[in-house]
Order: sequence, then C-alpha cells, then structure tokens
Amino acid sequence: MIVAFDNTFLSLALNPHSLLAKNPETGKPTECCAERVEALIDELSKRGDTILVPTPCMSEMLVAVPDFEKAITAMSDSPTFEIAPFDARSAIVLAAVNREARESGDKRSGVPAPWNEVKFDRQIAAIARVGRATIFYTDDKNQAVFARRMGLTVKHTWDLDLPESYRQADLYGKPESSQGSTRKRNIEID
Repeated sequence: MIVAFDNTFLSLALNPHSLLAKNPETGKPTECCAERVEALIDELSKRGDTILVPTPCMSEMLVAVPDFEKAITAMSDSPTFEIAPFDARSAIVLAAVNREARESGDKRSGVPAPWNEVKFDRQIAAIARVGRATIFYTDDKNQAVFARRMGLTVKHTWDLDLPESYRQADLYGKPESSQGSTRKRNIEID
C-alpha cells in the first residue's frame, strides 16, 4: 500500500517538539500524537508499505525541525519513505483540478484560505494522487478537503489508535492512554 504524509505528520515523526493540532470534536490536542504517528510508521514499515513525502511537505517540515541535516538523513536512509516530486504528471493533474474549480465558479473549492495556500495544498494532493497513494495523513483541514476531492482517504492523528506497547501502566497494571511513550522511536533526529 502507498500512503502520503503531509508536513504535520512528518513534523510529528521527525520533530519531538511539534505543535499539536486540535481534534475538532474535542477542541483539545490529541494525546500522544508523536507516539501514534510512530506506531503508524512502524506498522507501515513492517508491512512493506511506502510513505510518500510530497516535496512541498518535505520543505515545510525541514523549516520546523531542530536539525536540518539529521532530518534529511533520517528520511533518506529509511526504506519506508519515498520523496515524491512535483513532476509533469502532477502538473497535469493540478491543472485539471484548478480548471474544474475555476469553471465551477469557486476556484478555492469552498476553502477560506488565501489563493497561494489553496494552490500549494492542491499541489501536495496532486503529488500524492499521481504517486498512487490511497490514504493521505494530515491534521490540516484545508489540505484534507483537497486530498478528499482527489479521491484519497484522509486520516488524522486523532483517528490513529495508540497501541498497547506505547502505553504506560498505571499503579494497577492497566494501560493509561494519556501517558507518553518510553519506547525508543525508530526515527530520531535530535
């Protein structure tokens, strides 16, 4: 299976100090986001799946990580991650989507964002679609709109389960979902 990560998921995987998006249902940040993303990466890696990283997402993530070189090395050395460029096929898909939106009379597709952001988010979704991703992982509500419109299933950090192996036991030996992980992460950059 091929999936795609946007910069919010990449940042959680590569920057332990990432800001957490709020779950729109609760209004609160999702507990143990980095651990959820790490568990997802572990699961995808074990199955031999591919995580596409659209180059615009990679660029956004690299601005936020503490060590630029370590982040690049971590992604390059991982057999699970594949950097996906904005190529000619992506440009054709993006042009078709932009033309369709313009012809419908709503070039922003109902997203209340600046036009440059709309174009950027559509570009990311086009790269994922051309790369044959079936699931797009993002906590960005605008990015989710464009990914869905391109036929991708969208998942957020709050949709991910926290596996038992990432939970700490309480005093009675029962797992507590609100505790962070003590397990070493596969992707370490700082």
